[in-house]
Amino acid sequence: MFLSALAVLVVLSPIVIIHEFGHFLACRLTGIRVNEFSFGFGKILWHKKKGDTDYQIRLIPFGGFVEPAGPMFHPKDAKEAPKPYEFAAKKWYAKFFMVINGALFNYVLAAVIFSALVYVKGVPQTDPTLVPAVVGQAVEDYPAAKAGIKPGDVIVRIDGKEISSWNEVSPAAAARQGALQLTVKRGEETLTLTLPESSFNAEKPNMLGIAVEPVIIKVGPVKAVGFGLYQCWYWTKYSLTSLWESFTHKKAPDLAGPIGIVNIIHKTAHGELVNFIFLIGMLSLAVGMFNLFPIPILDGGYALVFLLEGITRRLPSERVVNIAMNCGFYALILLVLYASYADVKRIFFKPKPAVVAATQTAAPQTDDNPQEAN
Repeated sequence: MFLSALAVLVVLSPIVIIHEFGHFLACRLTGIRVNEFSFGFGKILWHKKKGDTDYQIRLIPFGGFVEPAGPMFHPKDAKEAPKPYEFAAKKWYAKFFMVINGALFNYVLAAVIFSALVYVKGVPQTDPTLVPAVVGQAVEDYPAAKAGIKPGDVIVRIDGKEISSWNEVSPAAAARQGALQLTVKRGEETLTLTLPESSFNAEKPNMLGIAVEPVIIKVGPVKAVGFGLYQCWYWTKYSLTSLWESFTHKKAPDLAGPIGIVNIIHKTAHGELVNFIFLIGMLSLAVGMFNLFPIPILDGGYALVFLLEGITRRLPSERVVNIAMNCGFYALILLVLYASYADVKRIFFKPKPAVVAATQTAAPQTDDNPQEAN
């Protein structure tokens, strides 16, 4: 329990700090005075005033805030104009930059983490002609597993044809007539295994049921950064596409709320360090993307208001802003409640094995990509 609580703190702290630092830096760059820069909420445990800013650490470490000088929307009936260092006195583009920079810094953190992991761990070789035909997995109930193929076996011949790379496995399997003979090297031993016709799936007659053993290649720092940025693009596109498909197909979106996030962190904390670090990057990206949604009360909602100010040369009325913020607040509460309900249902009320078995096919589905499964 202590490890899980510590893991939640370790995961969320850099995400919160980098987000608020993005807002803080934008304030400094645009000349907005920052009254408070706080990590956490609740009672102040430590603080130090430096310049105009009071830096604070508070009791509840899950969150934080930056308080710029002055209100975000200066009252029209105010007797005095906003002071030059106050938020409301700035041009629309400065305010727009300030509210989105927290989310952008979450993306920066995600890109740094993804790039660092790629640089340290490397990336899978994607050219099947350069990947040796080493078995990474033999899928249960498929011909290869039935014949006794094991992870680590090197396929050297299929029906007498020499195999030098993974690229040659699929065509050789597709050319079979009846039973198939595989010659594999297992350590110092060479084995010939027969896959009878009856072991093949009628719907996938050329599927052996084997997955490749990935070949990891090292990349330089420039390529690592490129892969890191691509990961940010890929996961953002994937998430938005999934949400869009949920709405267009009128299906409930698969969301993780606070309970689900804590559960994911708990599980990852007991696994490999690389997965734990990757999770920080993924959650930072998710926080950045979610904050950019044009929902009132989120950074993206404020950004939309200031963007409209730049287009129309005026801000919406205070009444309209208040109504929008209230609607956004209640919508956010409903979203959190729905996601929490989905978390509880997914974690604590899993379907019984018999029900799961009845809804699945007789064998696991495998990708038709020859580098992943055959």
